[in-house]
Amino acid sequence: MKQTVLLLAIILQAVALGLQAQVMGNYANQQQTYQNINVNAQYRGVPKAATILDGNVLEISINSLFNQRAETYTAIFTVAQTGKTAEETNELLNTRLNGFVETLKNMGIAQSDLYIDMVNFLPKYEYDVSKKIFSKRTYTEIPKGFELQKNIHIRYTNPALLEQIVTAAAKQEIYDIVKVDYFIKDQQAVYTQLRKLTFEYLKTIETQYRSIGVRLDSAYLITAENAWVAYPINRYETYQAYTSQGLDAFEKNNSVIQSADKPILRFYNAVPANDYDIVVNPEILEPAIQFSYNLVARFTLPERLPAIKTQVKKEFIWLTPSGEAKTIKVE
Repeated sequence: MKQTVLLLAIILQAVALGLQAQVMGNYANQQQTYQNINVNAQYRGVPKAATILDGNVLEISINSLFNQRAETYTAIFTVAQTGKTAEETNELLNTRLNGFVETLKNMGIAQSDLYIDMVNFLPKYEYDVSKKIFSKRTYTEIPKGFELQKNIHIRYTNPALLEQIVTAAAKQEIYDIVKVDYFIKDQQAVYTQLRKLTFEYLKTIETQYRSIGVRLDSAYLITAENAWVAYPINRYETYQAYTSQGLDAFEKNNSVIQSADKPILRFYNAVPANDYDIVVNPEILEPAIQFSYNLVARFTLPERLPAIKTQVKKEFIWLTPSGEAKTIKVE
């Protein structure tokens, strides 16, 4: 009976470990397998060691995180065109751009939310020396063709609109989306709110210390702060699909195993909230702008004075029969 219970416990433990590995996801599994990274330390948080400063100095560090949804977005597409002459190249590219812009306007994107950036205009030369043509006036080599590149910047507020923008670009043979930038109008308001929440949290800590007899409110206080922001464009990472060819084909058909293609994929990897004491909007569904704020408060407590031993001297007063008072010292 004991052997049966033990076997059942082992099976349940194995099943639990399998489920845990599945929940971790392929990226974490790949990091652990191929890069020898401690997944537990990276994703579950590493406990920070507590430190005690010398003497009567107490230092408290508070980290705050604010996940803010973007208010506007700017997508940048690049358009390249080649042609035999400069005029032909420019005309062909503008035809594609004008058709794209017209479709964007029909989506409700105003002309003020579009900007076309001239990037490159390069000549193309023949490799065959015998076919090179030179100008009779300047004796400079005449190009056999031209390459023109322009970028179009598109500002929009609804993130779901990007899919329609990409489709409209593809119809004009514009396939290269360079990047998408995220913006909010008032970053200072976010930092102001983070600072307010952090100082309120510090007051709570002071109250808790008072309950154990440490009066931080009477200590000398100096502070330092730091702030930074992480945009989604800097938080995308790559990983390779965790798939491979099975052994069934080899066992049944006695054929050679061919490894399946593992494409390089990208995903949004938000800043983890492991080391943060305060997190505003902790649940992230879409890529967000992540504001971080760090406050370090150093309290210098009054030095403890050495205890003074109190000496008690006993004296007696003797009243004589004649009415005279005399002091008698007793050691």
